[in-house]
Amino acid sequence: MAERIADAICIFVGYLLATEIALAMHWGRIQVFPPGGASEAQSQYSSLLIFAILSWLTLTAYTETYQAHRTERLNFLARRLIQTLVVWSLVTIAAIFVLKFEFLSRQFTGYFITASMFLIFVRQLGTVLVLRSLRRSAHKWRTAVVIGGDEATCEHFAQLLTAAHPMGYQRVDVQPGKRAVDCNGNRVESDRDFKSASLEAIDDVYLIGVNDGGDGPASAGRMLSLLKQGKSVHIIPSLLDTRLFRQSLGDIAGIPVLSVSKGELSPVQAAVKRAVDFVVSALLLIVLSPVIAAIAVAVKLTSWGPALFRQKRLGLDGKPFTLFKFRTMRADAEQILKDSPSLYAKYLGNNFKLPNGEDPRLAPLGRFLRATSLDELPQLFNVLIGEMSLVGPRPIVPHEAVQYGDSAMLFMSAKPGMTGHWQVSGRSEIAEYRKRVELDLEYIRDQSFGKDLEILLRTVPAVLRRKGAN
Repeated sequence: MAERIADAICIFVGYLLATEIALAMHWGRIQVFPPGGASEAQSQYSSLLIFAILSWLTLTAYTETYQAHRTERLNFLARRLIQTLVVWSLVTIAAIFVLKFEFLSRQFTGYFITASMFLIFVRQLGTVLVLRSLRRSAHKWRTAVVIGGDEATCEHFAQLLTAAHPMGYQRVDVQPGKRAVDCNGNRVESDRDFKSASLEAIDDVYLIGVNDGGDGPASAGRMLSLLKQGKSVHIIPSLLDTRLFRQSLGDIAGIPVLSVSKGELSPVQAAVKRAVDFVVSALLLIVLSPVIAAIAVAVKLTSWGPALFRQKRLGLDGKPFTLFKFRTMRADAEQILKDSPSLYAKYLGNNFKLPNGEDPRLAPLGRFLRATSLDELPQLFNVLIGEMSLVGPRPIVPHEAVQYGDSAMLFMSAKPGMTGHWQVSGRSEIAEYRKRVELDLEYIRDQSFGKDLEILLRTVPAVLRRKGAN
């Protein structure tokens, strides 16, 4: 109820802002209440405000806007909110024409709808971000219990609710077994016996497993009993990790069905992305040609060996291609690594790289080129000929594919990019290779024009700050 009131206030404030904007933009000449019809005009403007508030409250009652979204990803939440706001604006505009509000100014209507949409969007997303920030800090308001499945499965899911994906739980108990997971994801002993004791101190109940003849953890009788106690009940049909896929929830004859699909662009979107890659890379090669030539000469003059470094990488569908970079290491870098077992062991133990400041293979200009990402400019040629894209997952060397495990095929379903989710998230600051893999796979799941634009806009400040570059 509080959120509904807050959004109604946002619409009212949007109405006031629209009035001020209209007056300011038109230097006081906008006729909000035309002469000779002030009372009727005032009635129409007031009706617009009342209808806008009522239509918003009615529409959101059918769109689950005010339901708890503790587990929903922020981008999905924002997308659904934008869709609701667009539908609300179209309904409001349609009502103006149907009701023939002839005294309403079109400029005023535009200002009103735009201001209201902006205020509601900021209010709702701001609330979500604040609550999630509080849940990740010391504000652990709720408790939960995971019931069903074997103990290892229960404890794994409990850790997802705490350390891996903090949701504001101070403690998550597990049944079977008298165990629990605290807010840091650590296993602790529990003094509760859920098979005999009540669940009065529990807020959320997660049931793992399907109905197996009426006695399973998700049986109708058990769920009804929990709901009567005022618990929030969540059913986990099976602990299948679908985070790497796009998901949609439907039902067949009342039985919930989770449908998954891999993230991919439509043929039209792929063609447009390829056209953008070709045009932008060609323009950048022309504009930056003096810089590229100067760097090539500098690399050649400061160290022995070719100016360009060529290496086999895996591209779309696992097809190998030759990646171009400016050489940042000595020409005998591979031999230096092989000649020193201790150095090679450190290289393997540090996710196929050496710690910053401890790499004897670097050429004189190597550190500077890496820190500024200028060593990657020749990859524009890879983009131009279609082996890479401006935005995509990291182009990995063949022996790294094993790090992706069963997800390797999914990873290679997208063309590698010059920049991507990993590059703008800190690059070498991300120590765990597993985290790098997750970032790449998250990009593939969420790939879209909007995602590419977001990454491109984040790339520039990331390069200027030299974030994670070494």
